[in-house]
Amino acid sequence: MILILGGTTEAFRVAEELLRQGREFLLSTATEYGLERFRERFGQRVLNIRFSHESLQRFITERGISEVIDCTHPYAREITRIAKEVTSGLGIPYRSEIRDIQSEAELDYEKAVEFENLRAVSEFILTMDIKRPLFTTGSKDLSFVEALREIDIFIRVLPYENSIKRCHEAGIKRSNIIAIQGPFSAELNTAIIREFSIDCIVTKQSGREGGFFEKFKAAVDTDIWFLIVKR
Repeated sequence: MILILGGTTEAFRVAEELLRQGREFLLSTATEYGLERFRERFGQRVLNIRFSHESLQRFITERGISEVIDCTHPYAREITRIAKEVTSGLGIPYRSEIRDIQSEAELDYEKAVEFENLRAVSEFILTMDIKRPLFTTGSKDLSFVEALREIDIFIRVLPYENSIKRCHEAGIKRSNIIAIQGPFSAELNTAIIREFSIDCIVTKQSGREGGFFEKFKAAVDTDIWFLIVKR
C-alpha cells in the first residue's frame, strides 16, 4: 500500500498513474475541501488527515504502508520534514514529487480559493466554519463585517487614525485591528498568524508589490485558508 501526501496537481497525477497501474494507494489531504475534490475521482482512497509525527508513524504501521510519495506544496515544509523523519525511522521508501517552483505565482494549494468579491468570501467563511479570519484587504470596503458579526474578525491596516476609526466604527474590536506599516516578510506574516491563532487570510490579488506571495507562503506554512479577492 502506497501513501500519497498532498492535495496538489502532483498528487492527482501520481494517483492517476497508480490507478492505471492497478496499484493500491491512499491519498491524504489536510482539508474537507480537498477531500471532496479528490474523492470525486478516487473515492474512498482519499482521507482527510492532518498528520503529526506520531499520527503519521501510527498510520503507516497500522495500514501497512510500504512507500510514501510526498506531493505536498513546496512551501509546506513541516509535513515534508515529518514524512522524511518517519519513513527514515521505519525504514520504508520516501519519494518526493514536490514540484520545483518556476514562478512565485504558483498557487496550487488546496486551501487557496479565488472569489469575485468580499461578499462571496464572507459566504465561504461561514460555510467552512472559519473562526478567526485576518483580512488584509484594506479599510475602504468593510461590507463583510456585518455578515461576519458572530465571528472574531481580525484586520490589518495601515497605522492611520482614519483607517483604525473606520474599522472600529464598522464593528471590529480595537484589539483585533492590527495597524502596522509594511512590507511584511513571510516570517512576520507567520508570526502574526500564530500569535493571534488566525485560521484564514483574506487578501486582494495584489502581486509582488502588495506582499501577496509572502502572505501565501505564510498561509501554506501554517496550513490555513488563503482566500483571494480577484482584481
